[in-house]
Amino acid sequence: GQDALLRGTVFGPSQVLLHQVSISHLLGDAGQAIEHARRIDPAALPTTERQARYWIDVARAFDQWGRPDRCYRALLAAEQAALQEVRRSSVRTMAANLMRHDRTLPGVRAFAHRVGALT
Repeated sequence: GQDALLRGTVFGPSQVLLHQVSISHLLGDAGQAIEHARRIDPAALPTTERQARYWIDVARAFDQWGRPDRCYRALLAAEQAALQEVRRSSVRTMAANLMRHDRTLPGVRAFAHRVGALT
């Protein structure tokens, strides 16, 4: 099949892969989550919300995998895709955790502030 937006709901193979990314992360298999994510073209996802969700799930997997630089880059991509989506509590938690790497991740403090992780 192909991805489609039908009556306000997104359907298609990319949506199945998005769910596989999420499920792999939840099961603790960050490597498998990233493998599923590599099969998705985020620019081809039909809504900016889905694009941001993709990047947030990728960030979660990289965070779980212990790759703060890749996590941060994915969060920045999510912010660029849909600013409102990075205000979620899970993103604030990841941003706060990334503050440990403030010296090696330029701009992470400003990002944490933008998403509300710093008060």
